[in-house]
Amino acid sequence: MKNSIYIVSSYTNTVPGRLITARASLKFWNRYPGDTYSHVSLSKDDKLNNMVSFARKEINNPFDAGLVKEDIRKGLFIANKEKSKIAVMKLDIESDKYNKLCNIIDYYWKNKDKLNYNYLGLMKMLFVGSGTTRENHYFCSQWIAQVLKESGIDIFKEKNTYDIRPFDFYATLKDNIIYEGLTIDYPKYNDEKNKTKVR
Repeated sequence: MKNSIYIVSSYTNTVPGRLITARASLKFWNRYPGDTYSHVSLSKDDKLNNMVSFARKEINNPFDAGLVKEDIRKGLFIANKEKSKIAVMKLDIESDKYNKLCNIIDYYWKNKDKLNYNYLGLMKMLFVGSGTTRENHYFCSQWIAQVLKESGIDIFKEKNTYDIRPFDFYATLKDNIIYEGLTIDYPKYNDEKNKTKVR
């Protein structure tokens, strides 16, 4: 039996996002599929209302960042809804790997106060194309690649997790895309938004 997880590449028109996109657009050669996406999140279901990633904790403060839960109907996704876009990639994995992934995410979440954002790795990635590792420091694509690798889902083979860029997920999993477009047009967007609470 297999379970599905969802890798969500996104662009929400933030300053870091614009920097990453600008760096990609300056390259007139060797462009990569999905290199306009500046962020990546992981979801265990297709509602995308309980995603996890490394990102800012408050909309207006990019310097207070860490392990967070995200919802495509909230935060930066909705603050810039006219420009917010996502690509959703479905990945089917064996049940044992899925259970291991859930346990690993829970472990990180319980220890989130010990984790920090890898700003140095992000800056190095932006300017020289490769990151750097620091204990308990992650940026979005690094952390998700690390969680997948620890779960036995090593889609990037021997590549260091701190060298994984957000668009690497898109380039590697482009055949698994189930939706790509504006966030507010995602088929499950309104289903979750208008869901009636059961009492």
